Amino acid sequence: MSQSINILIALADQSDGDALVETIANRFPDIIQKRVDAEAVIVELSRTPCAILLLDSRIKSGYPLSQLLKEISAESKNLAIILLVDNQPQGHLHADLSGRPFFQLTFPVQPAELNFCVNHCLTLLNGRNQPPNSKPKTSSISGFIGKSRAMKDLFEIIRRVAEDDYSTVLIRGESGTGKELVAKAIHQKSGRRKHNFVPVNCAAIPDELLESELFGHLKGSFTGAGQNKTGRIQYADNGTLFLDEIGDMKPNLQAKLLRVIQEREFEPVGSLRATPINTRIVAATHCDLEELVKEGRFREDLYYRLSVIPLEVPPLRSRSEDIPLLLSEFIKRHTVDRGRDKIVFSSESMEILSQHSWCGNVRELENLVQHMAILYSGKRIYPHHLPVKLTVHRETGVELPVSQNPPVYRSENDISAERAALFSLSTPPTPSVDFQNGPIDFNDLINEFETDLIIKALKFTSGNKKEASRMLCLKRTTLLEKIKKKEIDGRWDE
Repeated sequence: MSQSINILIALADQSDGDALVETIANRFPDIIQKRVDAEAVIVELSRTPCAILLLDSRIKSGYPLSQLLKEISAESKNLAIILLVDNQPQGHLHADLSGRPFFQLTFPVQPAELNFCVNHCLTLLNGRNQPPNSKPKTSSISGFIGKSRAMKDLFEIIRRVAEDDYSTVLIRGESGTGKELVAKAIHQKSGRRKHNFVPVNCAAIPDELLESELFGHLKGSFTGAGQNKTGRIQYADNGTLFLDEIGDMKPNLQAKLLRVIQEREFEPVGSLRATPINTRIVAATHCDLEELVKEGRFREDLYYRLSVIPLEVPPLRSRSEDIPLLLSEFIKRHTVDRGRDKIVFSSESMEILSQHSWCGNVRELENLVQHMAILYSGKRIYPHHLPVKLTVHRETGVELPVSQNPPVYRSENDISAERAALFSLSTPPTPSVDFQNGPIDFNDLINEFETDLIIKALKFTSGNKKEASRMLCLKRTTLLEKIKKKEIDGRWDE
């Protein structure tokens, strides 16, 4: 009887793979995947949850075998490894395999030995993942962690959405909430999971290149097109195409994407022939698409085509009860899994973290844990270890913006100086208001407040607009638009 188990075979010589596939294909049909270099193996493991990896020790890699095994272990927590070696087993490889099932077989591999190892791996994995009398966990799904009501509702919606692997999905949520994780979870739970999950960040690819990246092009279709290029839409055939930051896509590409959704076909740049495609499209945005539609920056017909199934990813501040679970996972990921001593957050620090509003959401929380793990490995984390913006918020009630810069080790004098500067920034300018002179113009008042705050942030960062945008929790392009609209470029030097 066949089993629905993903097995990844990675060989230096593909000719060795036929016998291996033949040995186990009758029990594990249509799930054997072969990759021929170390980088591709790690990428595949990040995309597809696999139970067993058959790894050729001779595989092309830029680092030693022991380091490759560490990288694989860090990427995939629940993975059994069967290492295929020449002549003599490798012995102790000095790789922390985190207690996972691990076997070594020599070439040529004997079918009976391979079947024994595969069976034993599955037995050990099942015993580890499902202890006797245990109930299935409901606190995670495909990399998502949470026990809050909001997350349980989201998990249930993901399961239902995955059952219908045809309809388009629009995922909304603030930056850092994990919209791509939702898209991956939908893909991995759907009937398309054996095919490619292809992510595209529409905001990260220049406008002039995005069309070619998505649709591909023919040789000679434009200057510099020296050869045919396969687009990401075609790579996602029978799989899932994830379009992140869809709100940044330009109108001309929106029209072409609409045709892909409606007609299930596309034309590479320079081609007059339409190519049929079977791709599920999942899009994500942190923008207000309805507002962009009103402003004429996003096609209304595309908006309705994309939002057949709308999903909302809750911000971390609305599910603070999930913070301990997330901390536990991130601490393990950035300490134990990387060979560092564990860190522990004190009860006072936990209280501060639970009260923080997490402008950067889960990404900001993981970023904090990673930095603390590097700076204070093996220590208990007290409030004075935390970034100043967290403790300033607790003491003043004023939320300071998220900084993407890693913290550095600071002396007490450094902390005092930084705290004084941030306290200054955390006190917002107050426009003069006098109701005795009659009604005030609310919009003018808000505009004055916003202008003063932007100028103050630019002064604080010595005119560095990228840093100022981070201090204000704004996209850099949004800040640049406001500076231009308000005509305040250079006024922070006054």
